[in-house]
Amino acid sequence: MKRVISVFAIFLITCCLCTPASAAAAKEWTFMVFLNADNNLDSFGVGDMQEMAAGGGSNDYLNIVCLIDREHGPATLNYITKDGPQVVKEMGELDMGDYREYVRFVTDVAKAYPAKNYCSIIWNHGSGWKNANGEIIKGISYDDSSSNHITTNQLTVAMKEINAVLGKKIEVFSFDACLMQMMEVAYALKDGCDYLVASEETEPGEGYPYREIIQNFKKGMTPEQVATMIVKQYAASYNGGSAGSSSTTQSAIKCSELDNLTDAINGFAKASMAGDFAAEFKSALNRVQKFYYRTNIDLGHFVTLTKASINDEGFQTAAKKFEAAYAKAIVYNGLSGYNTKNATGLAIYFPTSSYSFSAEYKDLAFAKNCMWEAMVKDYYKKAAVKTLVADVSRGDMSSLMDYVATANEKNREVSAHVIAKLNFSVFAEGNLDESTKTNVSNLLSELKTR
Repeated sequence: MKRVISVFAIFLITCCLCTPASAAAAKEWTFMVFLNADNNLDSFGVGDMQEMAAGGGSNDYLNIVCLIDREHGPATLNYITKDGPQVVKEMGELDMGDYREYVRFVTDVAKAYPAKNYCSIIWNHGSGWKNANGEIIKGISYDDSSSNHITTNQLTVAMKEINAVLGKKIEVFSFDACLMQMMEVAYALKDGCDYLVASEETEPGEGYPYREIIQNFKKGMTPEQVATMIVKQYAASYNGGSAGSSSTTQSAIKCSELDNLTDAINGFAKASMAGDFAAEFKSALNRVQKFYYRTNIDLGHFVTLTKASINDEGFQTAAKKFEAAYAKAIVYNGLSGYNTKNATGLAIYFPTSSYSFSAEYKDLAFAKNCMWEAMVKDYYKKAAVKTLVADVSRGDMSSLMDYVATANEKNREVSAHVIAKLNFSVFAEGNLDESTKTNVSNLLSELKTR
């Protein structure tokens, strides 16, 4: 229920909102939540603002400001006090899936409620590489009224525009949303914030435990302490705490370490492509921690599994360098429940099968500046050829028939490699009977059309 406040109170808050930053007294922190509840999470959004108030609301060192867009109603800007959300301004219908609305929200709030540090949260549905209407998309802040959302690349643009206005990075940026703690997303945000807090896995509907977060938002806390505190409170709330018991993930990442981590991933990719470790990679993919979208795997766990099974000296060196860089990047990792026990803090995209790999992945900044995609596709080629050549050489067509049946435009590069290797193995080197050669030839002809 909205709280009714006096006309005088509205006047005071409105004046505060319109006061230039230079004239307003800066607090230690401004905690701002871009709360997109224009979807089936509407009731949770209202409840979360009440939780913030129950945690104590704004005080002499902390501003709490929420922009909430509801499912069947206009958006409102709210200043959260211990007495509840106070409506500062009726905003009308907003497209919360437009990154420019997020930019306006952060810059306007920072001007009206200046602080030494800013903690900015985007609250909504989030996705890994989500299949929607036949298209593979990645994003956050899905607005049901506009059918719009903020893409990963738009997050980079948004942060650049915000940093230009603020004259600095946001100290703590957080996603109260599902599946957003991925290397691809972190890379998009690395130059715009100091610390990134998010979940590798889906979040239960209750999301963040805002009462506990605000209660533990103490005076004098550093950005790293705030980021760590959010993770700890989240994990505790789902480990028999205020939100019950669920398998969850939440981690805090130090963004200044992400360039070094990217370099370490490149080293790992080079070492992987230098050898033929397809069998070890396949085994690791079968055992690695996966999340709701099974194409999202835990990056740290994957490296740990491959490092334990590959004895190559170059690979071991690269894996150890990765582990060192990874340890510096993950400030704190909080888990609850059994199903996420092997999550280490950061997910990455690695579909098990080549026909599932998104062609749109190449458009991400991370894909353009890292060798991860090249390594994944190199694995597909080596794994497919090893299996198919071995089976066909025994006259077994079943794996080739299965491959052809699932091939599509997403794995044409891999298919071209398969065709070349099988042509050489069967028709240049092989001692197969004519019937088998004919079957292979027909299947390869069909594969070329896929």
